[in-house]
Amino acid sequence: MAYHKASIAFFILYILVMTALMIWLGLGITPDRYVLMLTLGILFIGKTRKFLLDWLPFLFILISYDFLRSLADHLNTRVHYLELIWADKWLFGVVPTVFLQEKLYFAGKLQWYDFVSVFFYFLHFALPLAFGFILWLKNRAYFKKFAVNLLVLSYAAFFTYVIFPASPPWLSNKMGLLPGVTKILENILKLFPQRLDLPTIYNNFDPNPVAAVPSLHAAYPFLVLLLSLKFFGKKALLFIPYILGVWFSIVYLGEHYVIDVVLGVIYTLVTLLLTGFIHYHLPRLAKLKSFAVAKLLH
Repeated sequence: MAYHKASIAFFILYILVMTALMIWLGLGITPDRYVLMLTLGILFIGKTRKFLLDWLPFLFILISYDFLRSLADHLNTRVHYLELIWADKWLFGVVPTVFLQEKLYFAGKLQWYDFVSVFFYFLHFALPLAFGFILWLKNRAYFKKFAVNLLVLSYAAFFTYVIFPASPPWLSNKMGLLPGVTKILENILKLFPQRLDLPTIYNNFDPNPVAAVPSLHAAYPFLVLLLSLKFFGKKALLFIPYILGVWFSIVYLGEHYVIDVVLGVIYTLVTLLLTGFIHYHLPRLAKLKSFAVAKLLH
C-alpha cells in the first residue's frame, strides 16, 4: 500500500516536472508526446504492457479526433463572428475579453499574470492525460469511465465545430469586428523560441482557428473536476482554483468568449448525463434482449 502511494506521488512529481520542462524547451504538449513521456515513466513500476493495452486505443481515438478537428473548418467555411460578441454583450454589457485587456494588458510590458495565463492555456492536453494516468494507476475501471467521457465530449465538440464554426476574440479583432483585443499568446511565445524540435505526428495537422464553441479548454478541466469529486470526494475541491484560472486565462488571452466557456460547461454536463444513462440502462437492455431471444427459442 505504501509503495502504491509512493508510486502515485512519484508520478505526480514526474508529470509536473516533465510538463514544465516541455514548455521551457518550447515543445508542444501533444497527446503522442505526452503518452511517450508517461510510457517512459511507467517503466519505473513495470506495468508497460498493461499501460499500452489500455492507452493505445484511447490515444488512437483521441488523436483521430484532433486530426478531424483540424479538418472541420474546411468542411464548413461559414464562420460565425458576431453571434458570440452579441452573446457576451448581452450577458455582461461589455465583451469581457476587451474589458480585461483594457485593464490588465500593457503592450510591450508583459506582466507575471500573462505568463501564468499562458501556462494554464498550455495545460489543455496535459491535464486530462495526467489525470487519466493517475486514475489508471489507482483504478483501471475509473480510467475507462474517464476515457469514455473524454472521447464523447471531444467528438460532440467536433460535430459542433463542423456545424457552427465560430471565431475567437483575437480573430474577430483581426477581421475588424472587435477592436481592442490582442492575441497575447503570440507575444509570449516570441520569448520562448523553440529550442528543441522532436518529431510528432501533430506537425502534419493544421490548427483550426474557428473551433471555439464549445471551449474544450473550459470543458476538459471541468470534466476532471466532476469525475474527481465522484472518485476522490471533497479532496477534488482543491482543484477549483485551477479551473477558475483556466477560464480566466482563455478569456483574458483573447482565445475564447465567456459564452464559449458556458457552453463548454453545458457540454460536459450533458456528456456525463448521457454516458451515465447509457451505463445504467445498457445492462438492462442486454438482459431484456436475452430474455426476448430465450422466449422466441422456446
